[in-house]
Amino acid sequence: MEEILAKIKELGLPEQETNELFDLLTQEVLDVVFQDLAEKSTDEELTVIENRIKDSKSPEHFETILNEIAVTVYGDTAQQEIKNIYLDMVDGLKKNVADAKDLIERANNGDPDAKALLEKAQQTDMYKNIAPTE
Repeated sequence: MEEILAKIKELGLPEQETNELFDLLTQEVLDVVFQDLAEKSTDEELTVIENRIKDSKSPEHFETILNEIAVTVYGDTAQQEIKNIYLDMVDGLKKNVADAKDLIERANNGDPDAKALLEKAQQTDMYKNIAPTE
């Protein structure tokens, strides 16, 4: 997981935000793995696993459960599969950040299409929820 944290740090986030983003990505990874598991398991088995996850006592315990699920789903390549899911998500984030920076730069340089797109994005609830308030 250190490699994943290092990749997230490349985004230039402070330590606390890096850790928070890692936690969010871990939840997303769990969702992907759980969806893959759902294709191979009964409803009863899924309920047992869901309860184990809810009852996990620590991040380490949670990671152990995630690893067990991954082995069930992916077999011998479980660790690599988990790593690949994380890396794909981090790469997607990097691309989104680069695209956003490019859009802002184009808007600042007078591109009317970029300005319009940026203004439209600023009207969304998502933007309003994450943008700093003055």
